[in-house]
Amino acid sequence: MANENYTRVTEFVFMDLNYKPQLQVFLFLLFLSFYIINLTGNLGMIILIRTEPRLHTPMYFFLSHLSFVDICFSSVVSPKMLTDFFVKKKTISFLGCASQQWFFGFFVTAECFLLASMAYDRYVAICNPLLYSVAMSQSLCIQLVVSPYVIGFMNTMTHTTNTFRLPFCGPNVINHFFCDIYPLFSLICADTGLNKLAVFIMSGAVGIFSGLTILVSYSYILTAILRIHSADGRHKAFSTCSSHLTAVSILYGTLFFIYVRPSASFSLELNKMVSVFYTAVIPMLNPLIYSLRNKEVKDAIHRTVAKRKSTSEGHTERDHRNPKSMDETNFTRVKEFILLGFTADLWLQRVLFFIFLIIYIISLLGNITLVSLICADSRLHTPMYFFIGNLSFLDLWYSSVYAPKILMTCISEDKSISFAGCLAQFFFSAGLAYSECYLLAAMAYDRYVAISNPLLYSQVISSRLCANLVGASYLGGFLNSTIITSKTFTLSFCGNNIIDDFFCDLPPLVKLACDVKESYQAVLYFILASNVITPTMLILASYLFVVAAILRIRTTQGRLKAFSTCASHLTAVTLYYGSILFIYSRPSTNYALERDKVVSVFYTVVIPMLNPLIYSLRNKDVKDALRKMVDRAKCS
Repeated sequence: MANENYTRVTEFVFMDLNYKPQLQVFLFLLFLSFYIINLTGNLGMIILIRTEPRLHTPMYFFLSHLSFVDICFSSVVSPKMLTDFFVKKKTISFLGCASQQWFFGFFVTAECFLLASMAYDRYVAICNPLLYSVAMSQSLCIQLVVSPYVIGFMNTMTHTTNTFRLPFCGPNVINHFFCDIYPLFSLICADTGLNKLAVFIMSGAVGIFSGLTILVSYSYILTAILRIHSADGRHKAFSTCSSHLTAVSILYGTLFFIYVRPSASFSLELNKMVSVFYTAVIPMLNPLIYSLRNKEVKDAIHRTVAKRKSTSEGHTERDHRNPKSMDETNFTRVKEFILLGFTADLWLQRVLFFIFLIIYIISLLGNITLVSLICADSRLHTPMYFFIGNLSFLDLWYSSVYAPKILMTCISEDKSISFAGCLAQFFFSAGLAYSECYLLAAMAYDRYVAISNPLLYSQVISSRLCANLVGASYLGGFLNSTIITSKTFTLSFCGNNIIDDFFCDLPPLVKLACDVKESYQAVLYFILASNVITPTMLILASYLFVVAAILRIRTTQGRLKAFSTCASHLTAVTLYYGSILFIYSRPSTNYALERDKVVSVFYTVVIPMLNPLIYSLRNKDVKDALRKMVDRAKCS
């Protein structure tokens, strides 16, 4: 990978916004106020919707996700932009630029389709008010929210990988204040015609498809409103859509202006000014639009302020009087789960706290060190270490999904986890676990090519193929996680909410559900087969060819050397797949919570700690790189 010159540019430099030096402090304070209002407004909106029972309806469920996307969307750009006001050289690393572009594209696309979901919600509310609570069911609401995130992930994955796999071999100055895709094209020293066409087509498809959904929904809404006889009725019906229409008009206007135009009419300076509007101003405006123009939100704010003043807790009676409560639409009957953890013995809990804390610290230090070594040492810029770096990143994220909650459970009397928290933990744990299964299969293929076709290795395992294999691992993992999460959390948890485990795992959750159907079981077996059994078969097939190639080597030393390049990977695969298959690939009659709890600790907490040790202690290149880093640190 080093020979292919993965990229000749290690960092990018942003250009200033065109302003006079005396306006520097004023603009900084202006954008800082935009960002603070954005955070305060959107966080306030999420908290208000979460705490106010009268806002527990599908419309506000979508609105809370819009606020979440706006917070993330602006936070991708604003902190870096504010920092650059007082930095002479406005640099961003290559990886940082790729990350910024990835998250930016993800949240923009998600917001477009989320607004389309909200338009459909308004269509059902106005055109079929009597069937609204039936049509906008719990399952449909979750699907309409998850779909924008999935489409956003697929869209941004395509653009980011297609852009950053191209060579940046010349200037590194980006004529923008963040890593937007069009300014990056001007720095690429290869033909970007197909990339520009792909951006034009896919951005147009995102805008047009979501825009058409909104237009069709509003054409039906307009027809329904015109059939209302009284002027007061028409005004009331239209007022429920006015905030959404305002938000749609502002966002889509700016996005179409920038991204859905021929490249001949492209102007960086003009787009820079427009980009300021949709990256900093629009996320600030949305909570204001939905609060100042919305009677229910204003009433909720007044009630919240009144509660704070009177410290009254009379809201439980209002919950039952609310005709559109999410509880009544069967959104979920369980508000939170109780994690029993490992033991009720207080002394043993303290001991376990220190054990898990030490394991988590070693896991963080080991994986961060391994990623840093691979990034810093040019001799480790090969496909094998590229995969190992991604494996360490996955392990870092994976253990962080579990460990903080485990530690809190050990020392806190409150062992509850909210329904949303449980869903999030389940989603990320499943997505990361499935991604790791695919990544280990990709690493097995890499070892197969390295040993079976060493002369063609650098041509076969190209930088593009490496990026595609890693991207496919993440995409496959999180797509399958989306399916299993949506299917699991649309089950009815109508009784006991006590999870006899230390995290929200699949088997204990299924035991709490009171309507597990055969269709769910079929989906469950399909997901587990495709994410565990299929990668296992790929790994086995790769190693059959590896063993055959090793046996063809005549010298014992050659065989030993060839096998040593696979030993670390084989150890990691055996540990990980052994524990995963033990828990999930068995008949339910053999299920034992206490025994599986211990095995779960192994693959959720211990394995992420062991992987960097396996790949460093048994690897000469990594040990040499570590010694060099230590020597440099001593010399400096």
